[in-house]
Amino acid sequence: MRLANILLILFSLSILGGCSIFQTGKLLAPETFGFTKIAPNIYVETGATEEARANLREALTKAERVINAAYGGVQSHPIVHACISEACYKSFGGRGAKAHTVGERILLSPRGLDWHFVAHEWSHTEIYTRLSFRGLWNLPQWFNEGVAVAVSEAPEHSEDHWQFLISSNISRPSREELRSFKSSRQWLDAVHRYGETQNIERRAKGESEVRPVYAAAGHELRPWQAKAGRQGLGAFFEKLNGGDEFESAYQAMDVGVERDAPRPSP
Repeated sequence: MRLANILLILFSLSILGGCSIFQTGKLLAPETFGFTKIAPNIYVETGATEEARANLREALTKAERVINAAYGGVQSHPIVHACISEACYKSFGGRGAKAHTVGERILLSPRGLDWHFVAHEWSHTEIYTRLSFRGLWNLPQWFNEGVAVAVSEAPEHSEDHWQFLISSNISRPSREELRSFKSSRQWLDAVHRYGETQNIERRAKGESEVRPVYAAAGHELRPWQAKAGRQGLGAFFEKLNGGDEFESAYQAMDVGVERDAPRPSP
């Protein structure tokens, strides 16, 4: 494993909200703590049905195709751990979110067992693999999450959800505020501040979930990524690895990108 990824694992273990190093560290020995290996790099909670296993394999196949298309190849090979029960997810440090990534290991909750969230987390591991330690150090978290949102196309982070937030006058970060979320801690604080951590309670009340921070990141990155394409994305990573500051590399490809254009009438 690359030094950058080892450091990322240690850093991630220290910031994941509320989860202990021991809980997340159990992913290093999944079969000791209730997982069964069903394919290379795929573990599922022991006791999962054959249907659940087949659905997981299909989700990973689709996610890999999506990553390949977005990045122009697949350089990362994450180890996926799929929990079928919430108790399993919590025992490994899962808290609220549908999935999370620690270095090269992906942990999926029962709510994240589809290709959208596999692709979202895989996008993170692909970025970790492609960037040097210096490049990763200069990469803001809002960009990392925004690319993952744009690549994975999850409905709850979509442009339609962004428009729902606008039409419902639900509080959401401005572009300037979004781009101030540079560290993982700043990102997690914003997710909490804008109420994304209360979606379990909203579901229990029959209310609509809100994802203002993730939706804002997707809204920012979709036009940029569409303009850059996979070749531009690769060139962007090369700039960061070569020592360019993030803002100069980002703005070099941001020229001419249109945002917040009025939607055509139905």
